[in-house]
Amino acid sequence: MEKIKKYYACWFRLNQADKYLIWIDKENPEIDEPEEVFVNEQGRIPVFTSETELARYAELIGVEIENQEPGLINFDAVEEWLQEPNSYIDCPECLNAWNLFIDVAYPLKLTFNGDKLNRLRNRIYDKLFWGNNDFVGCPNLGHPSGDYYFPEWSPAEVRKLVKILKQGLKLFRRYTVEVQVSAIFTD
Repeated sequence: MEKIKKYYACWFRLNQADKYLIWIDKENPEIDEPEEVFVNEQGRIPVFTSETELARYAELIGVEIENQEPGLINFDAVEEWLQEPNSYIDCPECLNAWNLFIDVAYPLKLTFNGDKLNRLRNRIYDKLFWGNNDFVGCPNLGHPSGDYYFPEWSPAEVRKLVKILKQGLKLFRRYTVEVQVSAIFTD
């Protein structure tokens, strides 16, 4: 069966600046393959200052961006929490960042500690997932109690979460490159 890829604009905030990258969803029911971000020929993740610039770049490389409003991944909120990791953990913000870091590491064939399965990592990820409370009452995806879930965190879980998110931010910063499409057309 042929792989079906869909391309989306992914909106993120980092250093008080809103930017965009191309996120790829692979729809293949026969193979469980992770999503990923678009990586250019130089092994970098192009980021753009607007959806318009992203769309122009996508046209230049021959991909069609799906018409869907992107949700914000707020790395600034994650970094703010990392400054005081004993405070309230915003499950949606941390989980969104964690998931995007997985999608960054995959196409670059990088090791990301948030993707290394073990009991502590799995427990933290599950707490973040259920702490979103997006699937309350859903027997397959919701918390086993069927009710809203507000996780309690052990010091070991908080330390591990800090390590995972710091490593993810480091990877993200290292492999992203801002692209100005107007510069591409003039070169």
